[in-house]
Amino acid sequence: MANYSHAADNILQNLSPLTAFLKLTSLGFIIGVSVVGNLLISILLVKDKTLHRAPYYFLLDLCCSDILRSAICFPFVFNSVKNGSTWTYGTLTCKVIAFLGVLSCFHTAFMLFCISVTRYLAIAHHRFYTKRLTFWTCLAVICMVWTLSVAMAFPPVLDVGTYSFIMEEDLWTFQFRSFRANDSLGFMLLLALILLATQLVYLKLIFFVHDRRKMKPVQFVAAVSQNWTFHGPGASGQAAANWLAGFGRGPTPPTLLGIRQNANTT
Repeated sequence: MANYSHAADNILQNLSPLTAFLKLTSLGFIIGVSVVGNLLISILLVKDKTLHRAPYYFLLDLCCSDILRSAICFPFVFNSVKNGSTWTYGTLTCKVIAFLGVLSCFHTAFMLFCISVTRYLAIAHHRFYTKRLTFWTCLAVICMVWTLSVAMAFPPVLDVGTYSFIMEEDLWTFQFRSFRANDSLGFMLLLALILLATQLVYLKLIFFVHDRRKMKPVQFVAAVSQNWTFHGPGASGQAAANWLAGFGRGPTPPTLLGIRQNANTT
């Protein structure tokens, strides 16, 4: 169990009941909204067969990850706040909860990056996207993301870095060491690089759409009329209707030349 400083004990003892009530209310609201909201979205994604495609597979995986964290990790934080920022479940449980929290964090980061890549492929390389991004491809990507997330969250369990109880945060999580140890800095840099890569993919997508957009000012082109036979660039199908109805007394519109020739031959 982590060693607590006397200064931190004094700070926590001076917390008012109102502060604890606000914390508990906020945590309860977050847990309820997260579990119910993600569960409803998951049910919708499973029942609606039109959504059985990328990137909705990835969205379903994100919902499951959020439900896992909200239903398992947050209740322990809730009890910690309720018990006056103390942990009574043992060191092993602490490490498991901290592992699941960090696992969910890295999983979300990796999955958001994969979603950004699929959005770029759907617009920039649509044929490749429709042919290659099948259910099995999405399943392989999801398995790869979970594997990478476990690889990032598991080393602190073996004391490569450390998971410990942070009293100010009321939960067990990754404890940052001195930057000279390079372990905390390495984990944070990797997470920052994933988020930066996600933003760069979306930025590339914006530039791609901007370069290929076709936006021209609308110009009104008036139709040419000779005795109710409208023809020319601004004419519509009404020209043919008027001419066939007997209103045509002038030259045949260009679009009706074939019709007139057929009429003469008959």
